[in-house]
Amino acid sequence: MSTFHFKVNPDSQTVQLKGINHRYLAQRICKSVVADGCCREPETCFHVLWHCGKIFLRAISGCYLGTLPMGLVVARAAHPGPGEEFELRLANRSFLLLRGRYGYIGSAPGHEVLQCNLLEPDCIDLLPCKHGVYHLQTHGKSFWSLTSEKTLKTWGKVALNFCLEIRGNNLLAILAPNGCYLRGDREGALKADSPEVTGESLWEF
Repeated sequence: MSTFHFKVNPDSQTVQLKGINHRYLAQRICKSVVADGCCREPETCFHVLWHCGKIFLRAISGCYLGTLPMGLVVARAAHPGPGEEFELRLANRSFLLLRGRYGYIGSAPGHEVLQCNLLEPDCIDLLPCKHGVYHLQTHGKSFWSLTSEKTLKTWGKVALNFCLEIRGNNLLAILAPNGCYLRGDREGALKADSPEVTGESLWEF
């Protein structure tokens, strides 16, 4: 497994992947993809398509990156499929502090559900699982749970699957198990009811 620094360009909505040798992943001749690029080369920029915690990467040629049986990465698929999925994980992150448009996410006295307008954040523990999925805990005990009103509580007995999507430098979108993104409501409650990523469903971390 290789480790890359995931850099987002908010102007072009593309990403660059920088390796430990400070060179960037780039598409080269014969559809090959090699970690030998410089940051200013257009061949190092890839468009990202998110899919349930995993990503598809589209190269400058318009083809999607995939892996061959011997482990080589190439850009040859016109349409993404299972062979073009890549898993993305946050390195060296055991917890998150999340701030949205109206404040921090956390628990507040007098409220049964998680709030998104706090002045001080709760520490959210990240429990990484397979296939790009995370379980979320607050106070290191119970799991985040989803109510029928699409709000969230912190005393769930069963771990639910959440997907973290990096949508900018230090910006996350969080896909809940009901297929909606977490959104900060103006009234204060954190809700899992956004069908797409909007300004209210982006979180600084």
